[in-house]
Amino acid sequence: MTQFVGSPCYSTLLRADPHDYNRLVADLAEKWDISADGKTVTFHLHRNVVFHDGTPLTADDVIFSLDRIRKPPRGIISPRKGLLGNIASMEASDPATVVIHLSEPQPDFLFMVSNPYNVIVPRKVCEPLDAQGVGMKRQIVGTGPFRLSQAIDGQIYELTRFDKYFGEPAYLDKIQFFPIKGEVERGAALQGKRLDAGFFFPNESVLATLRKVPGITELRRPTPTFVNLIPNVQRKPFDDIRVREALSLAMDRDAFIKTVGPLTGAFYHSIGLMPPNSPYSLSVDEIKKFGGYDTLPGLGGNVAANRQKAMALLEQAGVPRGFKIVIITRGDLPAFRDSAINVAAQLKTVGLDATVDVRDTGSFYSMETKGDFQLVAHSVAMGGSVPDQIFGEGYTSYGGRNYGNWKDDALDNLFREQSREPDPQKRAALIKKFQLEFLKTYYQVNLAWVGYGAAYSNSVKGWIALPDIYANMQMDKVWLDA
Repeated sequence: MTQFVGSPCYSTLLRADPHDYNRLVADLAEKWDISADGKTVTFHLHRNVVFHDGTPLTADDVIFSLDRIRKPPRGIISPRKGLLGNIASMEASDPATVVIHLSEPQPDFLFMVSNPYNVIVPRKVCEPLDAQGVGMKRQIVGTGPFRLSQAIDGQIYELTRFDKYFGEPAYLDKIQFFPIKGEVERGAALQGKRLDAGFFFPNESVLATLRKVPGITELRRPTPTFVNLIPNVQRKPFDDIRVREALSLAMDRDAFIKTVGPLTGAFYHSIGLMPPNSPYSLSVDEIKKFGGYDTLPGLGGNVAANRQKAMALLEQAGVPRGFKIVIITRGDLPAFRDSAINVAAQLKTVGLDATVDVRDTGSFYSMETKGDFQLVAHSVAMGGSVPDQIFGEGYTSYGGRNYGNWKDDALDNLFREQSREPDPQKRAALIKKFQLEFLKTYYQVNLAWVGYGAAYSNSVKGWIALPDIYANMQMDKVWLDA
């Protein structure tokens, strides 16, 4: 909900092309240059840009915002800090020019700064709030096409067109967001024309109902969001690779997708770590070498044999039958809750006494970020589809999503090696190598990719749904056709 309300209010340096989310177009930066060695990126900002409070945007605000993401202040959590880890330094050559020096060349860097979450905030507003340890949780002050004009928590968030927006004026005068927790209730509100659009429908039965309603368009598309089982390697026995492999061998991924998919949208799978149908996918023969991954849909794995091997590995590692495991999860989203319940049931088949501890969102994230857990079934939402976005955030020691608390210099170095390689063919080989090396560790046990649903009245025009659920949500080119 936060991202949907915030996106129309904020800007990033560049943004995804609504017709091709693997291409970027101008946003705050009207043009940009990359040096011949690939290590210096210069962004030339639109001039006369102002924040919603009337403060002029300067290069200093951009530098402050990016620094805040990569080196968050005390008390502020930055899950995507790893995306900007290649920045060595930044400077403002003038109030409208930001010069970023990279430690190494990075072909994907423009996508890193353009992640829909990497928004630019006003330093004079944000810095005092950071000093209090609260950040921008209760403030929305951006440069986007809309500004927050009303907020009643749990009831309504109203956005009004920002008349001093630096781009073309938004078509709509106003947008109202109503946070309706239940999917059935959201669907009913859409059918009853209380809503024009709803952007978060994981449950297939709700979408199936909307699919039959005249005048409503529904869709589901795979998004860069995966469901992984993540063991805390700082907790025994999960520091033992045999135990982590046993977790993977216990999983019938085909059954997981068929059971959990209709409830959560976790319908999709990939061959490797990249999103479905990525040009960097592994081969079937390569993925089947890793314990339990032969149970992906269509690969014909022997589930019973895998589970026998899992029990043997647990015995070798000294894990007794009936060993108690608690999986923490969020209770508000099916992709967390129902995934955890299914995983617990599957782990019981190899003799582990797995239970699920359902927490409210705040408690869950507090436990997860502090490492106060054994296992977590986490639905990790990424932005974009390029390798550095997926690997850098989710599969490096220093990435913001390393909830399992592992440290592996060899993997981190391999990530950097593929990241800086300019030759496309050589880089593709390194991307494959990274995936193969990561899968050997079982630091994360991949289960499925999520495809979130959306539905909207046919009177809604100009909105293009991208595979990245968070991209193209500025809503400036959307209108209603009465």
